[in-house]
Amino acid sequence: MYFENEAGYLNLLKETLKEGEIKNTRNGVVFSKFGCMIKFNDIDNFPLLTTKKMFFRGIVEELLWFLRGSTDANELIAKKINIWTGNSTRKYLDSVGLTEYKEGELGPVYGWQWRKFGEDYNNPNAKGKDQIRYLLEELIKPNNSRRAVLSGWNPVDLNKMALPPCHILYIFNKTSKGLSCHMTLRSSDLFLGLPFNIASTALLTQILATVLNINISEICLSICDAHIYKEHVNQINKQVLLEPYDLPKLIIKKFPPPVDSSIDEKINWIESLKYEDFELKDYLSHSALPAIMK
Repeated sequence: MYFENEAGYLNLLKETLKEGEIKNTRNGVVFSKFGCMIKFNDIDNFPLLTTKKMFFRGIVEELLWFLRGSTDANELIAKKINIWTGNSTRKYLDSVGLTEYKEGELGPVYGWQWRKFGEDYNNPNAKGKDQIRYLLEELIKPNNSRRAVLSGWNPVDLNKMALPPCHILYIFNKTSKGLSCHMTLRSSDLFLGLPFNIASTALLTQILATVLNINISEICLSICDAHIYKEHVNQINKQVLLEPYDLPKLIIKKFPPPVDSSIDEKINWIESLKYEDFELKDYLSHSALPAIMK
């Protein structure tokens, strides 16, 4: 099923509640649909949902944390960002068999896979593949590479991860309009997770487009298991009645290196980005709709 922009997101919520199969899962009862796609094709307007207030700082800091290759949740906790706190406590780590990890350590999750794919988490002598460097190398090629792929799914490392990845595959494509991204989710919590993933995918695309000195075009997200937790239904019933506002603008204030700069210079620029380098303009939203994270 195909949905567009924020109005499409609200329709996805409604259709999943109406038509989704009720399932008992690892962490609760859900309404589940298989095989959905949502696209935001006016990427000049940043796709940060307006029918509920979004935690923009958390979105930025988590993505920059991925891009630095970090797997230490304590770095986010120090900034009062608790996205990964529940999956990094001593109790949780012990419950999934990661008793040797110190509290806050997550194993080879997203950042590790993005920057060190294939490197042994327990014996990092043999260097893995830096997929961000690889993306830049592919995207600067003059022949419109179709191989600009970023993968977060590594079966060898799954048992070392505090949580296996949900957003598993990013494919970037250059057109005459600019840089686009198609992201695949194996599993998506539609109320809490998907809005975060939409904005994070757009942010990653904008960062790459900026360092490559090209425009941005569109993003689309393919969802395999799209689900709504029973505990989120009351808040969703409020959200779907709200009228979306116009989307905001996002400005990256830090100037990128020149077009002919080296890959190292481009990587250094990406790694140097801070939350303060991003300006969200004209973000108007309805109130926050808090819900339990499952």
